[in-house]
Amino acid sequence: MILSGMSTMAQVEENLRSAEASQIQAFGPAEQALIAECAEKYRARTAIPCSKCGYCMPCPNGVNIPGNFEFFNYAKLYDDVVGARFRYQVFLAEGQRSGACIACGICEGLCPQEIPISEWMAKVSALLA
Repeated sequence: MILSGMSTMAQVEENLRSAEASQIQAFGPAEQALIAECAEKYRARTAIPCSKCGYCMPCPNGVNIPGNFEFFNYAKLYDDVVGARFRYQVFLAEGQRSGACIACGICEGLCPQEIPISEWMAKVSALLA
């Protein structure tokens, strides 16, 4: 279904023109600085540096580690604990939630970001459970 009124072929042609016009290092110093500033502000508001790579998974106890971290970070990033708690309770089954973590530490040895996952799971529970 085409919502914009453009035919599929017109959309493909527009995408090709856009791709042809783009180039490596198209941003100048001002744009690069703005992007770096935005990225730093985003990182500063992200409590848990989880990239959701999934290397910590599967948890032997069934905890959805990246999912728990995503909802915790949502609460911090958007200053919305109520919304994060709702998502946590709706989108994670009880056995996938942070409260199911038994702090076995297996995941921590697999995490490339070296996140102290067991410690964070307790914090996720305290905020969202």
